[in-house]
Amino acid sequence: MTRHRAVGEIRVQETSVPDTVRLGGTLLVPWPVRGQGPGGSRLAALTARLGADRRLVRLLAHLRRRYGPGPLRLAVPGRRLVLPLLREDVRRLLADSSGRFTPAIDARAKVPPRLQAHGVPAPAGEDRQRRRRADETVLDTYQVVHRLAGPFMVRIYQEAAALLGGERSAGRELTWREFSAAFGRLGRRLVLGDSAREDRMLTELLARTATGRRRRGGRERIAAEVCRRRLRGYVERAEADSLVGELSRLPEGMPGDPVSQVSRWLAGFEATALVSYRTLALLAAHPGHLARVRGELSVLPGTALAGPVAVPYLRACVLEAARLWPVARTVLRQSRGETVWHGRTVPAGSVFVIVVPFFNRDREALAHADRFAPEVWLDGRAVPDEAVVPFGGGAGRCAGENLALLAATTFLAALLRRHEPLPIRSPRLGEGRPVPYGLDHFATRLTLVAAPTPNR
Repeated sequence: MTRHRAVGEIRVQETSVPDTVRLGGTLLVPWPVRGQGPGGSRLAALTARLGADRRLVRLLAHLRRRYGPGPLRLAVPGRRLVLPLLREDVRRLLADSSGRFTPAIDARAKVPPRLQAHGVPAPAGEDRQRRRRADETVLDTYQVVHRLAGPFMVRIYQEAAALLGGERSAGRELTWREFSAAFGRLGRRLVLGDSAREDRMLTELLARTATGRRRRGGRERIAAEVCRRRLRGYVERAEADSLVGELSRLPEGMPGDPVSQVSRWLAGFEATALVSYRTLALLAAHPGHLARVRGELSVLPGTALAGPVAVPYLRACVLEAARLWPVARTVLRQSRGETVWHGRTVPAGSVFVIVVPFFNRDREALAHADRFAPEVWLDGRAVPDEAVVPFGGGAGRCAGENLALLAATTFLAALLRRHEPLPIRSPRLGEGRPVPYGLDHFATRLTLVAAPTPNR
C-alpha cells in the first residue's frame, strides 16, 4: 500500500516499506568504481553475477509506473532521501544555477557512504568553493585539451608502449590487472610526477582508505596516516609538468587540504582506467565500431600523437562506455529550501538521489538504451539530453572530465594504432546483443594482435 506524509496541506508520496527494503537491497550494493583494492575481483564478480545494477534499473522503472512521476521519498527514518523518476526533474536539479540545489551535502543529512560518488571522502569543514576553483584551474576543466597535453601525451604513449611490450603483437593475453597496473603508473606520473611511477604501495594504501572500505581499526588508521605522509611528500616536491606542480602555482595558494584533493585526482584516474578497459572490451566485441576507430587512426600522419580532437569517434566510444557502465552510481543534490514537484512539496534539506544507470539506460526514453552506440555523442542525440550524465552534471560535474577523456582516448589510440583487440573472454558481450548491465572486468580477457596494414 502506498503511504503519504503530509507537509502542510500537501502530501509527499513515499515508498512502501517493502519497496524501501527492495531499494536498499539494490541501491546500497557495493559499486565497483575502483578496479583494485581488497576484494575487488570478488566484488566485481558478485555484482555481475547477482545482476544488481540490472535489478536496480528495473526496480526504478517499476516504481515510476506504480507511484507516478514522483519525485519519490524513501521511507527511511531520520533521513530525507528523494528519488527523481523523470528526466525533466533530473535536468531541473542539474541545471539549477540559483543555489537552490547544492552538491555540498550537509553531514546531518546522514547520506549512506554507498551513495557518495567519490572514492575519497572530503575532509570535514572543507571550503568546497575554494576546492572547486582549484580543481577547475589545475584540471583545465573548460578546455578539451589540457595545457599540459604535450608532456602528458608523451607519458601516455610511453606507458602504452610499455604495456604492449616487444611480444604483445604475438597475441599475448591482456588482463584487467595488467591494464590497470599500466594505467596506475600513468596516473601517478600525471598527478604526482615521474618519481611516483613505481610507487604501487601508494595506490594500494589509497584503495584501503577509500570511502566504503574505511574501518576504524588500528591498521586502517595507520594505513591512512602512511598514505597521507607519502602524498604530502609528493605535494611538497611539486614536480614540473604534473598536476601537483600546477597546484603549487595557484595564485590563491593551495587549498586547505591539498593531500585530500590529490587523493581524489588519483581515484579519478583509477575510474578512468576502468572506463578505458571497458571501451577496449566493447570494441573487441563490436568489429564494425572497431573498424571505424581504426579508419580514424589510419589517416593520422606518421607518428603523430592522437589526442581526443584528432579521434572524435574513439572519444565517443569512451563516453559511450561510461554511459553504459557509469563509474558513479549516484549524483546527489540537497535542497536549501522547500520545493514543489508536480504539485507535491518536498521539504527543505532533502537529498535528491539521481540514480545514474537508470537514466543512462532508460528504455522509455532512449532507443539505444542497451546498445553500444558511440554515434549518439556525435550526431546531437546524447549531448542535449542532460539526464545522461556519465561524468555527473551541473555545478557538481566532474572537473576532470576532459582530462580523463584525453588520457583514455590517447592511451587507447596508442594501443590501437598498430594493434587490434580480440576477445578471449568477454562475458555476454557481442555484436547485435544487448550490452549487459554489469561487466566483470576481472573476468574480461583480451588479446592485442598486430593489425593488418592498409597496403597488405
